[in-house]
Amino acid sequence: MPDDATPEYPGDVAGLARELVRIRSENPPGEERAVAEYVVDWCEHHGLDAELVGTPDAPDRPSAVATVGTLADDEPTLVLNGHTDVVPAGDRDAWTHDPYDGEVVSTDDGDVLYGRGSADMKTGVAVALVTALELAPRFEDGEFDGALLVHAAAGEETGLPGTETLVDEGYGGDYAIVLEPTGLRVATSAKGVVTYRVTVHGASAHASHPDEGANAIDAARALFDRVDAYDAAVREREDDLVGRGYATVTSVEAGTDGNMAVLPDAAEFLLDRRVLPGESIADVDAEVEALLADAAREDGVDADLETVQYYRSASIPADHAFAELVREETGDRAPSDPWGLEAATDAREFVAAGIPAIVWGPGSLSQAHTVDEHVSLDEATEALAVLESVVGRVLDGELEE
Repeated sequence: MPDDATPEYPGDVAGLARELVRIRSENPPGEERAVAEYVVDWCEHHGLDAELVGTPDAPDRPSAVATVGTLADDEPTLVLNGHTDVVPAGDRDAWTHDPYDGEVVSTDDGDVLYGRGSADMKTGVAVALVTALELAPRFEDGEFDGALLVHAAAGEETGLPGTETLVDEGYGGDYAIVLEPTGLRVATSAKGVVTYRVTVHGASAHASHPDEGANAIDAARALFDRVDAYDAAVREREDDLVGRGYATVTSVEAGTDGNMAVLPDAAEFLLDRRVLPGESIADVDAEVEALLADAAREDGVDADLETVQYYRSASIPADHAFAELVREETGDRAPSDPWGLEAATDAREFVAAGIPAIVWGPGSLSQAHTVDEHVSLDEATEALAVLESVVGRVLDGELEE
């Protein structure tokens, strides 16, 4: 542990992960500022350069970025990317371990950290920051050229452009590791997703005279049938690493703000469309727009379409040299065969900018967004050792040869 470590600014992964979990940063509503400020304070306490980077249209939700080494066009830069936001904890009484206590429990399999964001993904952020701290003296001694960047990005859970902004501001690097919980398995592909809000229009009338109106729920039924047919067609598309595409209705609302005896004049639903590598958001938009156009022409359905949020898919070759390097350093800690994530991640922002990115980190994705979310601190310690080796090999120019 560094000599300047304190209870407030611990220099070890377990201690730092606990402190990060204890800082509430739920999204929604978007409470990332406190944890971003803590990251900058932690870095400054340990002598690392760090700053807040504002997010367009969200001034109260900055990201943080730490820089070790020197950013130079002719030297490699590696990014360790994590996000600071967590999904809401929900009913805290449902938790055995308080979601914001950062409780560590000793088990037969080692120490486990409980709390919201412990797996997704504040422990990943802690591993990245401690990696930077441990390696900083080697940069100062001139052992490494280039730079190591650590992202603590805002808004990943709802598509706020935290990571995108960091990349746009010049903190994109040449290679990136997105430290989502994969059990230390290397993912080179990840699905994307588009969430649409569909509003179906009708005409209200008293339920005792339904023929005098047009029930929006009846019109929505026709759209649901078309969504089912679309989903069946999309499921025929399959990627070797991330599986099938899907189109699923995830929320429906109609008549909830009116009298119980009135036909609703609008029905609203959310459509979740999972996007495979190789599919563009524009193409998916066109498919859904065509679905609504067919419903209007053939079924007389009057509906509006709005995009709530979207995440592009991301993919690099499974045998990319960067992915192979991380697999080699991970060794037998995780399966080494090609693999992809069915969930969307901020890897998309790097890939879209032409930066090779993988998803790799401690913890299980099955713990994300769950009650009593937790992570193995032993695995986090293993991740630290792997990252230190990966950073050394990348900054020694091994991938540039």
